[in-house]
Amino acid sequence: MSPQQHIKLVAGLLAASIAMEVNLLAGIEHVSDAVYHGLHVAFMAAVVLSQLALYLSSRGASPHAGYAWWMALGMASTAVGDYVNGAMSGVEPVSLKLTWAMLLFGVGYVIYVLMLWRHDRAMAAAGLGASGPWRYALALPVAALNLFAWMKHVEPGVQAHPLLCNGSLVFNMTIYVAMPVLAMRFFINSQWQVGGLMVLIGGLLIPYSDLILFGSWLHSGVDPAVPSFQLYAYNWIVYFGGQALMALFSALVIQSDSRAGAR
Repeated sequence: MSPQQHIKLVAGLLAASIAMEVNLLAGIEHVSDAVYHGLHVAFMAAVVLSQLALYLSSRGASPHAGYAWWMALGMASTAVGDYVNGAMSGVEPVSLKLTWAMLLFGVGYVIYVLMLWRHDRAMAAAGLGASGPWRYALALPVAALNLFAWMKHVEPGVQAHPLLCNGSLVFNMTIYVAMPVLAMRFFINSQWQVGGLMVLIGGLLIPYSDLILFGSWLHSGVDPAVPSFQLYAYNWIVYFGGQALMALFSALVIQSDSRAGAR
């Protein structure tokens, strides 16, 4: 699969996912819980398989083909997290779902962060991007904003769950600082191109989806067995949007290799 084919497939999956959620929220269509949550896992599996196909077709032709492999592994871990968070997994209540999901999503998102950092470091080493620690200065205001958002929207719902409370704070102050900052670095290194902007938006939507999730699934400290369908749908639209846009990263890097070779 070529980078362009991967980008087109992911864009199509994102459009189909949004259309499905809106149809269900509007009451135009109705499906069972098993079908609904199964489709969520299927959407993520399709993106993972597309990443793997991109890796296999680019291996040997691009020095950065491994990005697609690692992003596929990261997304596979988050797909397992999606299953755990779903209504059919049997993991209950919501606080337990989020505790296990935090581990699975943490593994996946650390991989995303490492790939973004690896690319930024390579650009700096090649003299194609800024060097020096100052290029990560944006981390300070992002960390301050994250802490404020966590205290206002997350902490009230997780205070009764020490592991989830402490874990979400650490998650928020590390992974969710690094991801948007490094996504911004990718946008800058792409010379402000549209593809880099899409990855940046993905790097913002993923943390924002968790803010919505924690702020609504455990609202006012209530810990239901599973969230309502509406809360699942609201979160999924933002979350899968972020995942799909982040999935463009590896294709854009590999595509830039082919363009450089053509010159």
